[in-house]
Amino acid sequence: MSDFSLLSGLPSDVADSLKRAAVAQEPKVIAQRRAFHAAPELGWQEVETTSAIVADLTQAGYDVVSGPAFLGDTVRMGMSVDPIPGEGDTGCIALFDSGRPGPTVCMRVDIDALPITEAGGNHAPFAQGFSSTSPGVMHSCGHDGHAAIGLATARMLKPYLDTGRGRLKILFQPAEEGGRGGRAVAEAGWMDDVDLFFAIHLGLGVPSDSAAFAVHGILANTRYDVTMKGRASHAGKTPEGGRNALVAACQAVLGLQTMAQSSQPGIRVNVGMMQAGTAVNIVPDEARFTFEMRAQETEDLQALEARCCALVESIAQAHGVECELSQGGGAAGHSNPTTLASWAEAVNTATGAFANPMQDFFFGASEDAATLARRVHQRGGTGGIFVLGADLADDHHTPNFDFDEGALIKSVLLCAGLIAAAMEVHLN
Repeated sequence: MSDFSLLSGLPSDVADSLKRAAVAQEPKVIAQRRAFHAAPELGWQEVETTSAIVADLTQAGYDVVSGPAFLGDTVRMGMSVDPIPGEGDTGCIALFDSGRPGPTVCMRVDIDALPITEAGGNHAPFAQGFSSTSPGVMHSCGHDGHAAIGLATARMLKPYLDTGRGRLKILFQPAEEGGRGGRAVAEAGWMDDVDLFFAIHLGLGVPSDSAAFAVHGILANTRYDVTMKGRASHAGKTPEGGRNALVAACQAVLGLQTMAQSSQPGIRVNVGMMQAGTAVNIVPDEARFTFEMRAQETEDLQALEARCCALVESIAQAHGVECELSQGGGAAGHSNPTTLASWAEAVNTATGAFANPMQDFFFGASEDAATLARRVHQRGGTGGIFVLGADLADDHHTPNFDFDEGALIKSVLLCAGLIAAAMEVHLN
């Protein structure tokens, strides 16, 4: 593994050349973002999205690993009950090897959407004709923009890479939402030789033309799917003959909400879904709910996780119902190393991509890329997540979410500059 602090900056002639190249990419990056936005797919189901990405990368001249070969036999958490064709074999990675000794650099973008019904009316994607055509599914977190940025960066950089050193990986990660895909990618070994890793995220409250490199407070998180099974009975005639799974689940939910009381930073518990019962006069024999936990530090999350699981199991036992807890995903906590933030800010200045670098940014949420960054750090490399400014029409994960498309080409220029600097690209 290389010493990241010794990586060189971006020569002015390369920066100027990248600026000119970026201008040519702008129409296509916007068009691709809108195409992805109109055809969103949920995590592990990004079949058509992946197909379009692979075709573009192959045309650009990269070696691409996709399909079953991409994640192999690693565990995919949170697959649907009734799988669709191709589910779980989505996402891909583009590879380039200069043939010269140097760092292995990995840029990661995510590609999945959310189970949200997109707004109509004066919502810009609807008004301009590129809103979701998939009922109940929407790109409501900017991953459509991330995927387009990744493709434009790949296309723009390819003519420069032969002058650099080391290897490049551009990762198009599936199933970011719910913290599922990052773990599978890490377990598949794609991070094990990476010296420099970076991921990007648009928006998150950072205004257009600003960017956050000194990012900290990315929360560790994990989620569980819980099934409680009791015994049905007549609710009027023989209620004592039943074992009420719904009541047990409700008591567990209320108990879980109290577990967030802590002096440790970032502690959060939320129950987001519950299903139970079949009729008002039947003691419910089954209840299902899903809860998640977060903490600023991975170690604090592990302690919280143990307590929450013990609470659910003990309440189930007290009510005489069976309980099954199944982990549905999760991500590590992370803060960007100071050396990484300083270097990225210097490259941003050289490219002129974002005019206003922020000196400090508390993320305050979870990001699946943290699992990948943690894996890279464990192997002796360095990695982080950069938040790139884009004014928002509404908050992330809402039906009216949209972002300033002017951020797309600025992001492409920055990402290309980071890779070019790390691989010591030069002009012939």
